[in-house]
Amino acid sequence: MSSTLSLLSLLLILSGSVTLPKFVVPNFSDLTIKTRSTMAGGHSSIQTLSLKGPRQRSEHFTESAGSFPFITITQCDLRLRLILNEKERTYVSIPIENWPERMKKARPIPQDEMTGVDVMVIIDSVDTGERRQVGSYQARRVKTTTRVEPGLGAITPASVTEVYGWYVDLPGFSCQDSKSVATGWVSASSGKRDRLIFKRLGTAPRGYVIEETTRATQSGWTTVSKTELLEFSETPLDRSLFELPATYAPALRLPGGAHDMTRPDTFGNRVRVYWAGLTASVQRWLR
Repeated sequence: MSSTLSLLSLLLILSGSVTLPKFVVPNFSDLTIKTRSTMAGGHSSIQTLSLKGPRQRSEHFTESAGSFPFITITQCDLRLRLILNEKERTYVSIPIENWPERMKKARPIPQDEMTGVDVMVIIDSVDTGERRQVGSYQARRVKTTTRVEPGLGAITPASVTEVYGWYVDLPGFSCQDSKSVATGWVSASSGKRDRLIFKRLGTAPRGYVIEETTRATQSGWTTVSKTELLEFSETPLDRSLFELPATYAPALRLPGGAHDMTRPDTFGNRVRVYWAGLTASVQRWLR
């Protein structure tokens, strides 16, 4: 199954009925949500979301030897996102763009480039009506089923994904006011792209997950992943959690615009990177 999934590219699909999320500056009450996600095979990770005023902090920690937290601080009031490497004390700063502005820069895929077969993607999201009090928040239970039905000769495989979960509303999460963006998979091979046709049945909104079970079946394989709630706290948080630590340095910027989060952006490190690239280019030219 993994070899099949490696052929899939996750793309943003925007249909005519979908509205782009607008940039907003939220005003969150102090909140901490900690969950554990367990994937097929037993691999697990812990996610901690912290909210305060116009800012949020997300920590992702893989429960394996030698791992360290992956931290993102989102400062909606400054339209800035900071990615931190806690081990090396480096960071990357990324401006937050408005979705409409961002999509103007993206190159849409013309219909004549999508030369593959039609693939129907049917999404059904149903609110079960069940409610549960979590702190001062009311969580709701939603079942979402996604069926991928490819036409004959399509590259995209057939699949069924069922998701049962409990969710809470966090208006303004990630500096956005909309949850109406749909994502899907487009399979590409030899320049071909299947044409995805989305059909929405139930449209119950979800929200931020506090508990969830996902059962995905594809090519005869079924995998189950789960998210469980470890902590839900409304205890006041220190503002310093949402600031860039003074001891952190910018991460090394690489040719092409990427960053090496394991090294700071010093003159010596820049020279070493560019020299290594120049040496590799000369060696390729001499072959």
